[in-house]
Amino acid sequence: MPEVQSITSPWQDAFDRFVDSIQESAIIVAPFITRAPIERLAEGLRARDAIRLDVLTNLAGQSLCDGSVDGAALAWLCDQVPKTAIRHLRNLHAKAYVADDHTAIVTSANLTRGGIWRNYELGVAITDTRAVKEIADDLREYGNFGIPIPADALIELDGMAHRARQAKSAADSAVADAANSEYNSALNSISGRLTELSTSSDEFKINPDATITGKFGDAVKYLLRRHGALPTREIYPLVQDLMPEWCDDDVKRVVRGVEIDTKWRHDVLNAQQVLRRQGVIVREGDLWRLV
Repeated sequence: MPEVQSITSPWQDAFDRFVDSIQESAIIVAPFITRAPIERLAEGLRARDAIRLDVLTNLAGQSLCDGSVDGAALAWLCDQVPKTAIRHLRNLHAKAYVADDHTAIVTSANLTRGGIWRNYELGVAITDTRAVKEIADDLREYGNFGIPIPADALIELDGMAHRARQAKSAADSAVADAANSEYNSALNSISGRLTELSTSSDEFKINPDATITGKFGDAVKYLLRRHGALPTREIYPLVQDLMPEWCDDDVKRVVRGVEIDTKWRHDVLNAQQVLRRQGVIVREGDLWRLV
């Protein structure tokens, strides 16, 4: 079998083979995920014990409300495949599927009915183990900047989206403004809940060494590896793009009753100083670089 093989539409047969090939672990990365392919995935995995499934998606309010992401289906998947971990990454655009260390599919197709069965998509299946490992490592690395979302929070977010849809569908023009206001309020509530989950996630409970400073330190290292040496002023917007829910401009750092900066920027500065003391990064002029 060629180490790189084209996958054309519809790719349901290739998806079925991908699911059947999973032996120990898989990574699913797609901004949009809906129920039908989730059911196919669960059908193929539930009979196999101890499969670890990492799912990275975008649970933004708009996607939940318009049905591009099905929170209830993801919660159901966690029940069907117990070692499933769901993470939310707002700026996610990649679509990739990795089975163990033997296959990586990089494609234009989301994990939706349209992506699997209907749309015109194109992708490649890669079976070179070194390339598969590099893809898996990269997906896990930036996936770690996503927010872990437990099953009960998925149900909660799905309920919030359902109420938002009800408000949006209000047909009486006399209440249209109120309905739109309620819909926008629901979107803001979903965004706020995701921000809450970012700092109360299980990774901080499970790993006592995990800290906010450590999280921002990982982001600084990640960005310096990919962009080279950077000044702090350029690191700030890149960190905010990478970890938007962690970087709330409305949360200020207050010293002696005076607001002097946003808290997350202060956390980035702390992370840089910790990394410098550890000998991981150095400052040369106004540039930070990896050692």
